[in-house]
Amino acid sequence: MNKKEAKKFEKLLMGDLDRLSDGIRNIEESALHDSVRETTGDLYSYAETGTDNFERETALTIATGESDRLRDVTDALQRIADGTYGVCEGCEEQIIKKRLEAFPAARYCIKCKSKLEKEGAL
Repeated sequence: MNKKEAKKFEKLLMGDLDRLSDGIRNIEESALHDSVRETTGDLYSYAETGTDNFERETALTIATGESDRLRDVTDALQRIADGTYGVCEGCEEQIIKKRLEAFPAARYCIKCKSKLEKEGAL
């Protein structure tokens, strides 16, 4: 991969990094800092508390998934810096550009990723 292409992907990844970081921060702040409604002991209050807890857990689960994606983006940026970006970690062949355009943080070529998903290992 030449430097111009690497810069293009770096720009895409930096956009993802900013978007994911902002999204995670917003989800966590919303989930952790929203005030929990006081319960008065009636069934409606318990239902509201249960709903609030479910929504908070859902938001934190989403934030965890986004954190995983953020780690993938950070790792991809490091591979750009190291000069190994665009090389499959399974077979060490070049990852096709269309795959990187669709998923800039890709670690594996399509063949290795399919094998990894089917068999659990390369």
